[in-house]
Amino acid sequence: ALASGYHNQPEMTQEKFKPSFLDETKTLFRTGDLGKQTAPGIIEFMGRKDNQVKVNGYRIDPGEIEYQLTRYAPIERAIVLPVQVNNQTQLSAYCQTDKTLEIAEIRELLAKFLPVYMIPSYFIFLQQFPLTRHGKLDLHSLRELRETGKSLVNSNYVAPRNYLESNLVSIWEKILSKHPIGIFDNFFEIGGHSLLLSRVVTRVHKELNVSVKLADFFKVPTIAGLATLISQTQYNYQEPISAIPPQKSYPM
Repeated sequence: ALASGYHNQPEMTQEKFKPSFLDETKTLFRTGDLGKQTAPGIIEFMGRKDNQVKVNGYRIDPGEIEYQLTRYAPIERAIVLPVQVNNQTQLSAYCQTDKTLEIAEIRELLAKFLPVYMIPSYFIFLQQFPLTRHGKLDLHSLRELRETGKSLVNSNYVAPRNYLESNLVSIWEKILSKHPIGIFDNFFEIGGHSLLLSRVVTRVHKELNVSVKLADFFKVPTIAGLATLISQTQYNYQEPISAIPPQKSYPM
């Protein structure tokens, strides 16, 4: 189930698709996996020869994401790294820029060119990337920035204001296993990723009988934004007249 080449990229096709050394009429694909053949003829997997990573079951080349990020004029340079969050691998994008950028706008832009599972969960903006004393990119310091960055999570909790927001919060809290979630918390910045996003879309349709597109989340990745979008576009959606949002109290 492999394509015959890369679409409109002859140089990459020539690099990755090679005539088989066993049968020149057939083609082999250079996967980037590193292996060795043992005496009995068994091939043992040794690791990767490139920077591909596996995230949520998908093999991803961070370079493809970095290329799309740098197509956005204000971003001078981009590095995408896998990070561990709650024992799960997620993508974090580090962007070198001297401008103030909107994460929602960048996610919406990436969604036009990349599948949802390649959209980073975290974005960190820097005027200059950290370097080692030898002048090389300091990847360890970049990962630490994601761990300590205060801008990643909205610390100002705002409770749901109506029936729809209350139900959306309940769905997010169950799927993300996080309490409490405020209506202005960003889905991707509180542990959300592509697989969980698909579950949210399915649960919203099942429990609220409304259809939400995956692309909508990149435009409005908050409860407040999503509730407004549903109210404006889902003409068949009606809140129960007697419905009262469930009251919750959390220790502060």
